[in-house]
Amino acid sequence: MIKKSKCLFCSLGCGVSFRTEGDKVVALDYDKADPINLGALCPRGHYNLELINHPGRLMEPQIGKRKVSWEEAVAFIRQELKLFNKEEIGCLVSCLLSNESALAAARMAQALGIKNILTAGAAADLEAYEGNKWQVSGANLATLETVEQSEALLIVGDLLSRSPVLAKRVNKVKYGKRGNKIIVIDPNQTHTTWFATNHLACKPGTEAVVLAALAGELPYTEAENISGVPSAKLQQAAEEFRVAAMGTVIYVPQSKKQRNDLGVYYAKKLAAASPNKGYLVYYLFGNTLGVNTIIDREAPDHPTYHELLAKIDRGEVKSLLMFGEDISAGHAELQKRFRMLKFVVFAGHFESESPAIYDNSIILPLATQFEGGGSYLLADGTIASCQPVAPKVGSETLTNICGFLAEGRLDDKVITDHSLINKTKNESDALAEVGKIEPAEGSTGKPITYFGNNHLVSNFFWYQVNKNG
Repeated sequence: MIKKSKCLFCSLGCGVSFRTEGDKVVALDYDKADPINLGALCPRGHYNLELINHPGRLMEPQIGKRKVSWEEAVAFIRQELKLFNKEEIGCLVSCLLSNESALAAARMAQALGIKNILTAGAAADLEAYEGNKWQVSGANLATLETVEQSEALLIVGDLLSRSPVLAKRVNKVKYGKRGNKIIVIDPNQTHTTWFATNHLACKPGTEAVVLAALAGELPYTEAENISGVPSAKLQQAAEEFRVAAMGTVIYVPQSKKQRNDLGVYYAKKLAAASPNKGYLVYYLFGNTLGVNTIIDREAPDHPTYHELLAKIDRGEVKSLLMFGEDISAGHAELQKRFRMLKFVVFAGHFESESPAIYDNSIILPLATQFEGGGSYLLADGTIASCQPVAPKVGSETLTNICGFLAEGRLDDKVITDHSLINKTKNESDALAEVGKIEPAEGSTGKPITYFGNNHLVSNFFWYQVNKNG
């Protein structure tokens, strides 16, 4: 039997199929009917099979290193959480989890009185999401169909390392009609700049400056002084994009870009500045839009990531629930902070890489989208639904885990509005901020294609052979 699902190793949302024999998933298949990828998968997509059948998957809850039953684990967590004031508990929800998981976590936090709930994802993703919330009149999300129909694509960053399956569509634009343009803003030569008809090789970290100039918000001469891109090239690129009958700005959040929030804001400004233009932001974590939108709606006054860390430093937050993401993995400074915590609950697919986790914690085996299903908000604003393709062997969905911890007191109302919560950005403030951007030292280096975060992907063979570039 063939069962279909979605790859969430980026926010493109490619369809992926599996061959099953009874309850066992035995092989990967290709969903040629899926409108996003038409059966194509990048190297990461092929490792969805390994995610299901990996021998290192968590199968039983653990108190420290001791394996226990779900009943004992849940009872112990309930008991421990009652030792803390509500203000002393923090909750992190991974941007790889489903909309239903995010909603359950938010409702659990409400039931337990936890105010310190926020999302966990790539820092660049979260910064870009904040910029996406800044309202720009006339800025509309593009679709994959409008990308293909574009006469000009303006790509910020290495899109084809983030979402390699889009290469076919980029290629179709480049060669679909004489005069079509592929404008790429990136300090490096990359997979994506290879397709460029106009490569704006800016100084590292100054992409937002270039976008502000192309959008007509920053003088070309000032942008040249900061970014190093000649005024004539900036003016040429702006005109190429403006005169195109249809065009799309595609922004790729990356850690080496300074102020991803301003980058997305000016990408939206550029898309709104001339007719028949749209924009897309391709996030690293598959459900960045969905999880953040839900947490924003359910807990509008939630702290930021840095505010949470400050509360841990001051001893105000003493217990932490981490759902789907061990933010301390690979970060020595964060692991020092974790040793200050009195109690940690980590729900994940694999054991934590952080030794600090096991000193004072409970580990819970978490179901993936392939075992738990759920819905996900993709980069273009469409909602993808996944049905389970494999049984939950030892693991549980976050929805069920949150129900256990809230002792069944979850509000079961469904969120139907997934639109962004718009905020206002003062234009003069934005210009002042973008004008203060300074180039980063050195180069952004050779790109590495990875997904999720290193805690998740370090379990896969694909990552092991590519981690050194």
